Amino acid sequence: MTLMKSRGQAGGQDSTVLTIGELDFSACDGISRDPAIRVVEHYCWNGTPHHQLYPGLVDLLRNVWRCRRVVVDATGMGEGAASFLGKALGSSTVTAFRFTAQSKSRLGYDLLAAVNSGRLKMYGRDGSPEWAEFWRQVTAARVHHRANRTMNFYRRPLPGPRRLPEQPGLAGRGWQVPAQGGKG
Repeated sequence: MTLMKSRGQAGGQDSTVLTIGELDFSACDGISRDPAIRVVEHYCWNGTPHHQLYPGLVDLLRNVWRCRRVVVDATGMGEGAASFLGKALGSSTVTAFRFTAQSKSRLGYDLLAAVNSGRLKMYGRDGSPEWAEFWRQVTAARVHHRANRTMNFYRRPLPGPRRLPEQPGLAGRGWQVPAQGGKG
């Protein structure tokens, strides 16, 4: 299970972040049908144009990690990445996720549920800049509860790719959201 996002700013440059996650359905039981989510790797590229990233992304997703599902942040400039990856990997593999106030709120609640139930696990300290950046952003994360039981989560302004802490939540969406043109 994998997800990819093409969103963010790092020193004024666009960032692309790829988070690799595994879903463990053995954690499902009569009470919870939600799998455990194990984040196993992050990749981050700053200032690299999408057209230069695509061959490497496709190789990572198809050949290195053999991903069966890919969730792409298709909000704004991510729409092109979602379309390209859908064509390269197949529409039954790729799901385009668009952030709206409602979808972001639902993602936030799902992410909190995974954390609080112990279903979300992050790889251990490996000395990588991606690991350090993830935890730096998680520490800076904040939540604002709005009317109608919705929430907005964000982080204090920091340099680096935005929305990195949201990525494990998107990984958990991969099995719930039918892929474009697919049945689930």
